[in-house]
Amino acid sequence: MKCLVYLSYHYPPDLSAGSFRNAALSEALAERLDDFGEPFELHVFCTQPNRYAQFSDRAPKEELRGNIQVHRLEVPQHGNRFFRQVISFLTYRRQVFAATQSMKPDLVFASSSKLFTAHLAYRLARRCGVPYYLDIRDLFADNLGEMIRIPVLNRLMRLVVRHFFEQPCLRHAAHININSPGFKEAIPPGFAGGMSFFPNGIDREFNDWHRDSAEPGQKWTVCYAGNIGEAQGLHKIVPDLARLLGDTHRFLIIGGGSARKKLERRLHQLSVKNVELLPPVGRSELMHYYRHSDCLFLHLNDYPALGKVLPSKLFEYGAGNLPIVAGVSGCARTFALEEIRTNVCVFNPCDVEAAAGCLCGLSRRLEPRPWFLKKYGREQIAKEMAASIHQVMRNGHG
Repeated sequence: MKCLVYLSYHYPPDLSAGSFRNAALSEALAERLDDFGEPFELHVFCTQPNRYAQFSDRAPKEELRGNIQVHRLEVPQHGNRFFRQVISFLTYRRQVFAATQSMKPDLVFASSSKLFTAHLAYRLARRCGVPYYLDIRDLFADNLGEMIRIPVLNRLMRLVVRHFFEQPCLRHAAHININSPGFKEAIPPGFAGGMSFFPNGIDREFNDWHRDSAEPGQKWTVCYAGNIGEAQGLHKIVPDLARLLGDTHRFLIIGGGSARKKLERRLHQLSVKNVELLPPVGRSELMHYYRHSDCLFLHLNDYPALGKVLPSKLFEYGAGNLPIVAGVSGCARTFALEEIRTNVCVFNPCDVEAAAGCLCGLSRRLEPRPWFLKKYGREQIAKEMAASIHQVMRNGHG
């Protein structure tokens, strides 16, 4: 009997891009294995919902989802705080090692927005003597450099993390998937495994969503929904932008994260009244807010490392027919202009005047993007990636 150990720190009902991506991918993988008519075990090791303190639906510790055995491990709530995340992950790591002690997998797979999920796959695969497949959704060493502002400590920490953790687990993988073209440069020289590019894609719940009609003459409702952390840098753009636009625009910010209090403080300092903050919501409720908005807003902080990422929000927003305003650079900027193409305005991160220019220059027209839906449907991407994982599982290489 074939056995695959699947590591994903977040998994439904947790709210995150990684959670939704891995639900679709694990289902596609189970279907792929089932089609080949060979007995198999697919074990997903994730955590109880913990990303947002405001949204923490409980789920069964053990759950059979079709052919997928889901093991949800208890970890401390971290609220997206760096050191609390480290403690939570170490708790997850210890439990994964204990739970897999008697397993004999044929492959270890890890979907990693956090470096240490990838490193856990590396250590677990070495212990079991099997290949491992990495789905890289972020570059930890680069992001660490943005968080530590003391230059000497910054360089030291990046060197240690890259040399002792990042490079070994990347170098020895049987296959690496990157979900942004910007991550390609992180692949170590001489890497002999397989490599692929399967991006986030459009989740089925967001497939071809749309607003039926615009309402001319009304105050603009500008909506952002997602994480409110340092990477998004909303505290650097939204308060000043909202104050500048005054009575013509209303901002709706939905989510939670480590920088939410910074956003709240800045709004209070500027006495901004046209920004409404809501806690994280489920996707059905989120669709309600999207359909009652006039424009969707996205922003990444002005950190060089963030020029390499491809935010999942671009896929979610691009699936609809509303105007999009995005403060992004690098890969995300290129993707927005070349792939989403219509009814999208891009400005440099943290540039309040440019953001205001985008918002004031938009029309209320609603434009569907059928080419985008066809190219980036998550189900098709998940099927193709599942085939890639299955090949490594059968052959031991990518």
